[in-house]
Amino acid sequence: MSEITTNWWGHFELAAEGQRLLRCADLCLHIKARSHQWWLGYEWQNEVNQFLPVLEQVEKEADKENEQRFVFESLPQAMIVQPALADRPVVCRPEVSVTLLPFQEVTLFVCLPLWIKLGTSESEDIVLDIPTVRVCDSWFGPNTREGVISYASQVSEQLDVIPIANNRARAAIEVRIQNQSDQKLTLDKISVPAPNLNLYADQQGQLWTPRITLVRRDNEDAILSIDEVMSGGLDEKDLTLVCGAREDIGRSKITKAISALFG
Repeated sequence: MSEITTNWWGHFELAAEGQRLLRCADLCLHIKARSHQWWLGYEWQNEVNQFLPVLEQVEKEADKENEQRFVFESLPQAMIVQPALADRPVVCRPEVSVTLLPFQEVTLFVCLPLWIKLGTSESEDIVLDIPTVRVCDSWFGPNTREGVISYASQVSEQLDVIPIANNRARAAIEVRIQNQSDQKLTLDKISVPAPNLNLYADQQGQLWTPRITLVRRDNEDAILSIDEVMSGGLDEKDLTLVCGAREDIGRSKITKAISALFG
């Protein structure tokens, strides 16, 4: 397999007095190394969306809205930048609701926002775990007693071609939906199990996940499964595992209330 074309995630030297600036999607993250400490500052850019993430060395000090300081007995010589998926399900809404007729199936392609994990070369501990876009907490379920805390995403599903076109600041996922009931299924929103998905990169640095399948069996419940094929029909042998699932469910199929997957 050829070397992945990326220069923004992996291991990077960060000696004392060094500074790095990471721009990915809406996130601007500033990392400064000082004696026995790292200073981290970040903000979300309201008018800039960095489709091609960039990590660069900088010399000028730059104040950010949110600053944190991490101290070490011995200053780490390198930092580890790792893209990841959300630590909660992500609720995605199409621009226009989609209705699936009885005993039909459809494939949606969804762009998932990335998280950034920042660690050191000396430890497996994560220093920072932050989204690259502004996300809102959302309750997804039939009522206030049943459901799960999720993130709301404004990213729209697309029904035609693979939606990623030179946007390496998001992950592409293929969602296959089967309506095996005799009732219409309206897809105003769907819940994508981001914490259960591995994250892979192709040779161009574009990020992908395995395909998932959501099956509506009746008016009460639905089945969620993570398929043994990659999104977009890619060959897993041609991909590099970038980040493992936060919660690995393997090849298990999960039965949930229909409202827990389709709103």
